[in-house]
Amino acid sequence: MHQDNQAKETWMVSLISMVFILGIFAVSALFLVNIGVQVYKNIVTANNDNFELRTSLSYVATKVRQADSAGMVELREMDGLRVLVLGEENEEGAFETYLYFWDGYLYEHFMEKGGFFEPGYGMETFEAASFWMEQTGEGQLYFKAENSAGDTQELYLTLRAAH
Repeated sequence: MHQDNQAKETWMVSLISMVFILGIFAVSALFLVNIGVQVYKNIVTANNDNFELRTSLSYVATKVRQADSAGMVELREMDGLRVLVLGEENEEGAFETYLYFWDGYLYEHFMEKGGFFEPGYGMETFEAASFWMEQTGEGQLYFKAENSAGDTQELYLTLRAAH
C-alpha cells in the first residue's frame, strides 16, 4: 500500500509539473504573439505614414510636370498662405489649379483664372503636419512634407519651361 500511495503521489507531482510547464509555455506564447502584433502594427503605421508623405510629394510633382510650360507654374502668397498656382489653357478658357497647405491638409482647388480664392476651398488631398513650398531659384521649386510622427520627405524640382 505504501508503494501505491508513493506511486500516486509521484504520478500526481509529474502531472502537476507537466500542466504547470504547459501553462507557462502557453502564457509565454501568447505574450510573444502579443508583442509581435504590436511590432507589426507599429511597422504598418510607420510605412503608411511614410507612404502618405511620399505620395503627397509625388502628387505635387505630377501636377507641376503636367503644367510645366512657360508662365504656367508659380508660387504666390495669398491670404497668408503659400500657394502653388498651376495654369492651364484649353478651348474652354484659362484655368488655374491652386495647391496649398491649410488646416492639416494639402488642398487642391481648380477654378477659372482670376477666380475667388479662400482657404479651405477645394478638395483635401493629403493629411500632413506641415507642407512647405519654396522657390529656391529661377525655375527651381522645393517641397517638404512632414507627418504627425515627425517624419519628413523632401522634393526638388526644376521646371523644364525655365530653361
